[in-house]
Amino acid sequence: MATELLFLGIAAFLAATLIPVSSEIVFTGYLALGYSKSACLIVASLGNCLGTTVNYFIGVAGLFAARKYLGLAPSTEAKLQTLSQRYGAWALLLAWMPVIGDPLTLIAGAARVRWWTFALFVFSGRIARYLLILFVFKAGFSD
Repeated sequence: MATELLFLGIAAFLAATLIPVSSEIVFTGYLALGYSKSACLIVASLGNCLGTTVNYFIGVAGLFAARKYLGLAPSTEAKLQTLSQRYGAWALLLAWMPVIGDPLTLIAGAARVRWWTFALFVFSGRIARYLLILFVFKAGFSD
């Protein structure tokens, strides 16, 4: 069963990046095929959270590259950090949403949002989204 769920994990991982993949369709497909609800939830959540983590660190590296190769001014970087400290963490509460969620995770890395704050807000939202899908499709949560 572990190898069968690998595709779900990969789909969830890719869906959390800027690659247009719908992990929700794959997730509901696995549920419809009778796979364990809790196993699907765990695998999809782990894959998706790992994908957002990659986005975060791409954002961190992107800031480094912008500084080194594009000559990002320290004043511009300071403004970005000020904005992120004021609004950034709260904006991450929307990171579960399609279209805007994935770019938000990149921006959070570039804006140097604290890792634990990022993880708390983003992971909670991503896991809650899969839980919501379980209940919306009347899949329930009893194995």
